[in-house]
Amino acid sequence: MNEPKFFEDLRQEIKKTADDCNYYNALCRKNDYDFDMTLNDSNLEDIPFINWNLFKASNKMFDKLLRIPFEKLAYWTISSSTTGDPSIVGRGPEDISVFQENYKKVFEEYSHMSQIKKLILFSPKMAFLNRMPGRWMGKRGYLFYRDITDIWNIDTTFLLFFNKWKAAKYMLTHFRFKAFIEVDGKAFERELTKIEHKRIPALIANSAPLIFKTVFDYKKKTGRTFDMPESFRIQTGGGGWSGIKGRVKTMPIDKIKFIELLSEFFNVTSENFADLFGATETPAAFGGHWSKNHNDFLLHVDKNTARIILRSINDLERIKTLNQEGILEIITPYGVKSYAGIAVLLDDIVQIVNFNRCPECGRENVIVFRHVGRLTPEIGKGCSSYTRLFPFAE
Repeated sequence: MNEPKFFEDLRQEIKKTADDCNYYNALCRKNDYDFDMTLNDSNLEDIPFINWNLFKASNKMFDKLLRIPFEKLAYWTISSSTTGDPSIVGRGPEDISVFQENYKKVFEEYSHMSQIKKLILFSPKMAFLNRMPGRWMGKRGYLFYRDITDIWNIDTTFLLFFNKWKAAKYMLTHFRFKAFIEVDGKAFERELTKIEHKRIPALIANSAPLIFKTVFDYKKKTGRTFDMPESFRIQTGGGGWSGIKGRVKTMPIDKIKFIELLSEFFNVTSENFADLFGATETPAAFGGHWSKNHNDFLLHVDKNTARIILRSINDLERIKTLNQEGILEIITPYGVKSYAGIAVLLDDIVQIVNFNRCPECGRENVIVFRHVGRLTPEIGKGCSSYTRLFPFAE
């Protein structure tokens, strides 16, 4: 794909979104947006954007952002909220397929997806994910994470489980429900041992806090480490370095210590690590690798499918200089035919390292950025409670 096609697709989709969505149409009129304007990298800030908080359940605006009739939605895609107020995005089958393909591409490029034969996830089983989180306006909703997990059609061990016996006992003694979610320590040790002995190409993935805490406790308690094959990969995603991920709350995690601990524990190098950035509100997915120069993950935006711009925290004016912190806005014309998601301003704070090429891995036609924080506080509040989450803690 070439740049003229991307920008023409973008121009056309902005107009179609305004035609389909009354809310976005009004936003464009308010900003006197010129639908015939020739778009390029220098004027992307002129595109009217949707603020991430309009997707929040509490604002009751998410249905106003639809581009297709309500009955044609496949289902709502729901964020794993840390505040008990998830984002809700209505998607049709085509949009779901697009974001799944975006994530597949990232997994393949940065974690060698096609070579992986075994997956270990710090997640509940798909049967559990298929039952939650519920319905909105009479339409079924599923966690965005569920659809990402579903693209891995290989042997998978899910390490989080619901302890129904503890939940039943608590119900009998306290007359109210409490979800006892735990890490399966036996499965953790068993599967890692099998991978080590049989040299299975494998990937361990998901929440950085869960991975770090489980590995730290296990190593401290047993003194054991593993000698993994060169094909072994560690995939993080969705943040959590503050120690808060979904409804889990632990201590903040230093990324350097994370890399050092897991490198020693699995006997791999920093080249075996990959990170992923995505958000429920957008179909775009960005992969990245560890940078020894920045002591951080460098994330890459494929310019064939998306663009990012940064806006000032103070006045939302566009930031066009490198290494300056700003609020992340994601722009894409692909995967947004069912809702007004062509330009979404998130609450993530990032720095752009390079506009065209990764200075370390050499990838071309990518925007390179680092994730450095969030605008909104992460308080780890949710409807489920975790008790004895970590089996190896003393």
